[in-house]
Amino acid sequence: MSRRTIGQLAGVNVDPSMPAVVVDGVTETFRLFHERPGGLKERLYRLRRSSYTDFNALEDVSFTIDHGESVAVIGHNGSGKSTLLKILARILPPDEGTAWTNGRVASLLELGAGFHGDLTGRENIYLNGAILGLTRAEVAERFDEIVDFAGIRPLLDTAVRTYSSGLYVRLGFAIAVTVDPDILLVDEVLAVGDAEFQDRSLGRMKEFRDRGKTFVLVSHDLDAVREMCDRAIVLDRGRVVFDGPVAEGVELYRQRVASSVVRQGARPRGTGRVRVEETLLLGPDGHPVDEVMPSTPLTFRVRVRATDDVEACSVGLTVTRGDGTHLYELHTIWQGVGVGPLVPDQEAVVDLRFTAHLLAGHYGVTATVTDDRGRETWAVAPDAARFAVATVPGGAGLVNLAASTSVSEGPALRLGTESVTGPIPVSRLERRRREQ
Repeated sequence: MSRRTIGQLAGVNVDPSMPAVVVDGVTETFRLFHERPGGLKERLYRLRRSSYTDFNALEDVSFTIDHGESVAVIGHNGSGKSTLLKILARILPPDEGTAWTNGRVASLLELGAGFHGDLTGRENIYLNGAILGLTRAEVAERFDEIVDFAGIRPLLDTAVRTYSSGLYVRLGFAIAVTVDPDILLVDEVLAVGDAEFQDRSLGRMKEFRDRGKTFVLVSHDLDAVREMCDRAIVLDRGRVVFDGPVAEGVELYRQRVASSVVRQGARPRGTGRVRVEETLLLGPDGHPVDEVMPSTPLTFRVRVRATDDVEACSVGLTVTRGDGTHLYELHTIWQGVGVGPLVPDQEAVVDLRFTAHLLAGHYGVTATVTDDRGRETWAVAPDAARFAVATVPGGAGLVNLAASTSVSEGPALRLGTESVTGPIPVSRLERRRREQ
């Protein structure tokens, strides 16, 4: 006898012609009170005078998830990931916009959520099953599978308040995946499990994914994200900053994390004989840019001023990734060009041209001035310019190799109408349908 999904048990029929999840213009606002009175009397006295600031945990978030997609939601702590999952699980209502799910959702968002501490593990399994819409007979049918997966049989008749945090999450996850939901939401709770349980949990989620089910995963384990998911949504301060292939999303997130600890907007420094007065990053049309497409020709314009008599100097640039990784360096003397002679207060403008053969990410350009032999550094302007490379379909990684594909022998079939230079991300469910 085949088991019914939670959606079927609750009378919710999944419409395969509609997406699994639709989020449209969702904004969630919380009030941050500036002071917290202590006693009840003080609370009542200050009730009308309490001051607060509105904080948007999510701001105008929109995306769609199709059936069978495995989606990771990643971002800094406080970027709105857990708030988003709570809205999808209908724990929180959005202040603005709509969030709609096609099928019943099972969620594992908070450690021990839905458990009664004074009830035993056995009793909590039946309690959670009832919450999810299962009858007692249907819970009994799945009971041994849940217990074996959670590995709590010796403590089955012990109050769950005595369980460790690891056992809490074992039991909660076992219930969530064993009742076979249509959509599974998983927050960072798996981080408290041991290595064995994490492996089993990831294996179960792979089975869940391969059966064409939908799941949304919030995790800081980027290796697990790349292994489990086809798509990544990157949140930053409550906004979606990326929605696309998981490899590109993970790389973008890593760079944003690293760049947050890199000093930005640093003022030029140096007490040498030449100083950096101004820098500009210009696009092909000669206008300043801060976001470009891969392989865009750029000009880094540096205006320097002499503070002493200078026979000749060298002006250079260094391009770094958001995490500080050195990518490219160029100095005028390397190409046989010296800047000078200069007298005090005389200026010179140097254009250093390069092509950004880079893929999606954030990058910085540092300006340097040295003597004409490159041995003595006179001035450094760290991160004098910063730019982002926009996301495009067709590749993942760091550099843009402008790759293309062709079938030299055997039959070929054009998929879609657009011409691309690399693989098109397709959900596993769609790939399976095509293969059948």
